[in-house]
Amino acid sequence: MPPAASRQGPRAMASTVRPRRLCMRSAVALALPLLPLLAVAALGGCRDEAPRVTPVHAATSPAPAKSATPHENSAKDAGAGATAEISDAGATYDGPLIAALFHQTVVMSDMEWPKDDAKKGESKSVRLGYIRQGAKVPVIPEPHKKSNCQEGWYELVAGGFVCGKYATLDLNHPRVKSAPKPPDMSAPLPYQYGYNVTNGTPLYRTMPSREERLRYEPWLAGKKKTKKPVADDSDTSQDSAQTDLADAGLQLATSRTTAAEDDTPWYLKDYDGGRPMVTLDDLKGDGPVARRMVKGFYLSLDHSFPAQHPGWWKTQSGLITPYGAVWLQKPPTEFHGIWLNEKAEAKDGAKGDREKKEVDFKNPQAGVGFILWTKARKYIIGGEKKKAITGDPISRFSAVRLTGERTTIGGNIFAETEDGWWMKEQEGTRTKPGAAPADLAPGEKWIDVNLTTQTLVAFEGDKPVYATLVSTGRRNFQDKEKDHPTPPGTFRIREKHIAATMDGDGAADGPYSIEDVPWIMYFNGSYALHGAFWHANFGHVQSHGCVNLSPLDAKAMFGWTEPRVPDGWHGVNSTPERPGTRVVVHD
Repeated sequence: MPPAASRQGPRAMASTVRPRRLCMRSAVALALPLLPLLAVAALGGCRDEAPRVTPVHAATSPAPAKSATPHENSAKDAGAGATAEISDAGATYDGPLIAALFHQTVVMSDMEWPKDDAKKGESKSVRLGYIRQGAKVPVIPEPHKKSNCQEGWYELVAGGFVCGKYATLDLNHPRVKSAPKPPDMSAPLPYQYGYNVTNGTPLYRTMPSREERLRYEPWLAGKKKTKKPVADDSDTSQDSAQTDLADAGLQLATSRTTAAEDDTPWYLKDYDGGRPMVTLDDLKGDGPVARRMVKGFYLSLDHSFPAQHPGWWKTQSGLITPYGAVWLQKPPTEFHGIWLNEKAEAKDGAKGDREKKEVDFKNPQAGVGFILWTKARKYIIGGEKKKAITGDPISRFSAVRLTGERTTIGGNIFAETEDGWWMKEQEGTRTKPGAAPADLAPGEKWIDVNLTTQTLVAFEGDKPVYATLVSTGRRNFQDKEKDHPTPPGTFRIREKHIAATMDGDGAADGPYSIEDVPWIMYFNGSYALHGAFWHANFGHVQSHGCVNLSPLDAKAMFGWTEPRVPDGWHGVNSTPERPGTRVVVHD
């Protein structure tokens, strides 16, 4: 993700990056030139495969899934992100707050704006992150007025400075009061999401009148009925002339129809089950319409409201769209990986006092196995490891700890689990992390992504702490337009976003747009670790290059990795003083 970032904002805040392959419109908003007069950033990202929607017609969000057990050194809710230093110290803050007025109110390291490329060496100020409209963060309320910010710079308690032109101490400011709902940091997903079901669905800037709706949504008027001509049977002497006139009329009608078809808007044409091959630029609207959507686009939703039956949705970006054109999206799975130091389960289901036996990742045959088949079974190996007896069923996505013992029976490889039964390896996959970076500091965090086994293992030094399934880029060696590999290499997380929009023009299958893809961690250009709520194909390649995780896994890794996101911030950049967590991608 489409897997996903957006065209929701000013081009001056973030330039558009178009890599050769999958991950288009890179989310480098925090690393590229910016004009803070503009409200939002054009982020970008990798596209994932066409999502499958689970329609939920109720206007309430689905019940949150149970979160993964957190690591003992992590916050109580690992996915909630890091808190500001004052919260880390255990203090309760009751001092003044400052609120963001724009979609991206940038936090600078110094009271300066970054210079352009020609003058880059003249400024030491860098972007530390940003705050979304309506978010409130602790601040030292004395302004520092400078020529580059007449309203004054305000120093944040968590570090960094914001210009008073783009933030306010007045928490009743109209832009603060009208801001969309903040992200839900306690849920698997930060926002409620909707799936657009119709080509051409408009996103309006303001509430349209009925006349405007009929103009911009012509399908609301329905098809006009045409009257059939009445034949005059008494006049048979002019049959030939009437036939000639009919033929001429038919030719004229056909000519007009052809011309009309050429002028038919893309969203009124019949694609016979296919996708319209239009570009994002073709979707730009006019008048009250900001843009139109292709079927399959995703929106992050703020709230619904009644008006002009059946009502409307307001999006997180402040646009409104017809209620009936959007289905609420329920994540198709509640799957998540496992923290590897969690307490063992007693037989009665209560938590035991002992730690589970530490998985020996130094043994290449050990690690964690994940069941991928829907009809997988537990196996009992008997007869001096010469016979495999089929046991109880084991559900898809179950995680099992492997001892390292393996045996081959009838051409099938079986791996012993810590619980005593054996897993048929063809019914799942298992972790196979590579070597740690050579210059790794003691206890330093790093993430291993195995493209072959489609697994991820998070480490602290040489100690594995979390394991799960991923979906990386889908390969197609016959068609370069559909070949989307995830590049191997060693990288560092460059920037993190609670959510950002990913969109782009797919050469092979048209445009895509997913608003506010959750828990994004960019590590290599436009390639990122991020949550995917539109598919449940974890353990198999699926994306257009990014590393897809389930929402719960992405949230857990978002909270565990560096740099940490201070309370109230929406995005953060790594710096030399606070480098990002390493990500090692390998076959």
